[in-house]
Amino acid sequence: MASAAFVSKSEVLRCFKNITGQSPFEYLKKLSSAQCSIYDKNTSDSINAICGLCGFDDHSYFSKAFKEAYGCSPRDFRK
Repeated sequence: MASAAFVSKSEVLRCFKNITGQSPFEYLKKLSSAQCSIYDKNTSDSINAICGLCGFDDHSYFSKAFKEAYGCSPRDFRK
């Protein structure tokens, strides 16, 4: 993003946080968790398969990020 806008990385991070209230990493994590919740509710795929579809390589990290976003585990969310 920085090179496309011809600004420094720190300027991109500052502007992104001012606009969204979160870092790009936090934003992507929440976006991925939101996408996972859609898969979780609308498919019978395993949680591990959904984890991979949403770009999470680590199942434990995925569960932690999902719980931060939704207040429950992916398994509990599905119920």
